[in-house]
Amino acid sequence: MPDPVGLFDLDDTLIRRDEAFERWAAEFASAHRVPLEWLLKTDPAYSSRRMEFFELVKATFSVRSGVAELHAQYRRRMPELVEPDPQVCAMLTGLREAGWRLGVVTNGMVDNQTAKLRRAGLYDLVDAVVISDAVEIRKPDARIFHHALTRLGAKSGPHVVMVGDSLENDITGAHRAGLATVWVSHGRPLPGTGPRPHHTICAGNEAAAVLTERTAG
Repeated sequence: MPDPVGLFDLDDTLIRRDEAFERWAAEFASAHRVPLEWLLKTDPAYSSRRMEFFELVKATFSVRSGVAELHAQYRRRMPELVEPDPQVCAMLTGLREAGWRLGVVTNGMVDNQTAKLRRAGLYDLVDAVVISDAVEIRKPDARIFHHALTRLGAKSGPHVVMVGDSLENDITGAHRAGLATVWVSHGRPLPGTGPRPHHTICAGNEAAAVLTERTAG
């Protein structure tokens, strides 16, 4: 049997992007007199459209700084607000010691996502990092997962497991690529329709138990 391979999403899977955003939002709200509640409520709809988010912020609250400046400040600050999770670090270390080859597959900009990985102490704990900006392919396109497997010297199959919090980007995308899947629910119920992950866990640091069980099986 081929060596097992674990692929991981980054934001809200290996790191708590939501918590980093809350810290950024608190700073931004104080500095620009923008309601914190509005920032937190509006953020999810613009997760992959940051420039539009800041255009809306500026238009709604007459923020003086330009949109490009606001966006640049956000991109610089967000990685600094990521906090390492010792449980996640221990999980990845344990999986590698058990023979797993590990990769990160994430949408985003190279500098931001790389800075987050380094800040969280994760960059050197995986064997490959594939960022959409670098390969010009975004999840849920199956090709980004195949790109990661090529980097790891692996092929699609049940021995490859994708772990992520997005049913569309991570679970649907991995299914298209022929991979097994673990959904990080953060306590959310699985919708009645849509993709069916092979396994569900509450937090990313719980993935090792599922992956180890698959190997044992």
